[in-house]
Amino acid sequence: MKCPEHNVEYENVKTTYEQYGVILKDAKALRCPVDGEELFTMEQAEAIRKRITALSPRLKLVRKITRAGGKPSIYLPPEIVKEAGLKIGQEVEVYLADKKKIVIEAAK
Repeated sequence: MKCPEHNVEYENVKTTYEQYGVILKDAKALRCPVDGEELFTMEQAEAIRKRITALSPRLKLVRKITRAGGKPSIYLPPEIVKEAGLKIGQEVEVYLADKKKIVIEAAK
């Protein structure tokens, strides 16, 4: 494929691509050897989309912290419970993964 502006063949390169705060390394792209402009073919863009989708959470919902019995609580939507394979009454582990991330997973 040729660069229409400079009439030279694009080079096949690997580049770093960022979308929605997700950084992908070694994404295949085309680069103009004259000005360095990078672009993606439809196939390359689809490969990037699939990589980002694989890294993204499948279900991500916003919830407010409320009170139940005078203690902070969060309502878990049925979609999340079902997708995680959890059941009402099942024990879960709750812990901080970092300052801004709370993890809930089935107890072992």
